[in-house]
Amino acid sequence: MDTEILVDNRIDDGRRLITELVRDGFDVTVAFWVRTSEEGLWVLYIGSTSVAAEKIGEAYGILYLSLHRIPDSGISLLDIKLVHATNPIAVAAKAIRDRYPGRVAIRSRGTRLGKLSVDEVYIYPAVTGPMTPDEVMQTVLRLMNRTGPVQPSVVTLRDGSAIQAIPMGIQMRQPGGVQIVLLDIATNTDRPVSADDVVNIQ
Repeated sequence: MDTEILVDNRIDDGRRLITELVRDGFDVTVAFWVRTSEEGLWVLYIGSTSVAAEKIGEAYGILYLSLHRIPDSGISLLDIKLVHATNPIAVAAKAIRDRYPGRVAIRSRGTRLGKLSVDEVYIYPAVTGPMTPDEVMQTVLRLMNRTGPVQPSVVTLRDGSAIQAIPMGIQMRQPGGVQIVLLDIATNTDRPVSADDVVNIQ
């Protein structure tokens, strides 16, 4: 059976979806992509306390609305599985993530999540507070080096404003400090921003 590759734009769309869900008040305890040997396809699992068996339709309704706000998404509802945060698969993924705290995603091969045998897993970092300048730089470099169609990111600044932009470059400043160059989608112009002024990139 052919194995599906988890491409960067789907990873980024998953990250955007998590942001949208959290904005909607939907708990995201853990979120992770799983590829099993049986199907060879990637499925995005979202473990959440907002998922209740008796109201699963409501949870998928919120998911649909959040997903609908991501333009040209490479993810469909069929790619996503909602489970309660206490589901053994979600608990196992969270335990792996929590062993390596930080904002860097975790990739693992040939592991088990609960009773589910998986060939590969990609676990998003926990949703936390503002990024450090180093985390901003790591994220910008990852976005600049991704393959596939380039989607804009939402860059949140320290003053509370947000820019829909594509990271285009990095500049060193004198006597120190770093600027990231953003292509502002609204104005179609380059906008240099200090890495110290960025609190989040989604």
